[in-house]
Amino acid sequence: MIETFIQIHSDIFFWLYSWSLGSEELRFWLYVIAQEIDVYLVFLGVFFMVAHHHKRNSNKPEFISRDSLKEGIFTIFGILAAWGISYIMKITFMMPRPFIRFSSEILPLFPYGGFDSFPSGHATLFAALATALYIYHKKIGILFWIFTILISLARVISGVHFPIDILVGWILGTVTVIIVNKIIIRNNP
Repeated sequence: MIETFIQIHSDIFFWLYSWSLGSEELRFWLYVIAQEIDVYLVFLGVFFMVAHHHKRNSNKPEFISRDSLKEGIFTIFGILAAWGISYIMKITFMMPRPFIRFSSEILPLFPYGGFDSFPSGHATLFAALATALYIYHKKIGILFWIFTILISLARVISGVHFPIDILVGWILGTVTVIIVNKIIIRNNP
């Protein structure tokens, strides 16, 4: 059974990676999505949480409301907790990236890491951010989940992650933020 899972996993990876063998323009956009927009999206998501004005506070002339600040702090803490757990898992498991595991078959679109593939830090971070945004702002949260999926797929297609790295990153980011949210709500009614 495990051999079947490994074969299906490898087949999915190679199918997605084959997309990177397309046009030069496609490779450029894969690189931008997989590697370049991450910092901007994290900043944009956290900035939105902190600076967003709630309708119930719209008549107050304050730059940052107490609710927005609380949401922003929760978002930052949830993201950092998820990323920290991901980092501990990376140094514990030390899984090789696809271009190392299949060095004769895979040429990544950009050099990235080595034995730190599992779980994907990008997938963890963006799943945590998207989930935190979704908890308080559904529409923006959905938009950030779309970004999360695009970035994660681009990293597999680029040859720097396996699908399981992404899946576990999504689960880790989502579950960590939900747990952090429950702890904060329980301790701050």
